[in-house]
Amino acid sequence: MNNLSHTGADRQGAAHAGAARGGPRVAGRILVVDDDEAVGLILARTLTRLGYESDVAGDGPKAISLLNADPAHYSLVLLDFKLPGMDSGTVYRELRGMRPDLPVVLMSGYNREDALDKSAGMELAGFLHKPFTADTLSSALGSACRA
Repeated sequence: MNNLSHTGADRQGAAHAGAARGGPRVAGRILVVDDDEAVGLILARTLTRLGYESDVAGDGPKAISLLNADPAHYSLVLLDFKLPGMDSGTVYRELRGMRPDLPVVLMSGYNREDALDKSAGMELAGFLHKPFTADTLSSALGSACRA
């Protein structure tokens, strides 16, 4: 999958949309890690509408490469639980190895308890059960800011 960066005209009015939701906000760019290209694109568009900038990585190595290029560039990671090749636990450890303070919100279509049990040892800033709404995403981002 390509790295999708959203800027310029895509963000027109997005700051107002995000501010209208109120509450704490993630300052900076969000790294979305999901192997489903359609899900990554929808998440990036939703984040844009909420007033955020994002990059999408379709696998663990791409996510690690993006963070490694500029660790301070990202303020939060939305990490899919089920990734091909490099599993989410390995991706999490690599990302947090570079940035121990980086909040990670786990996303999964699996049962919350099962996903969290299999993610034992990860210090997560939140969990999103797929599919989720823009309001649920916005709330999770706000909670991650407070974590």
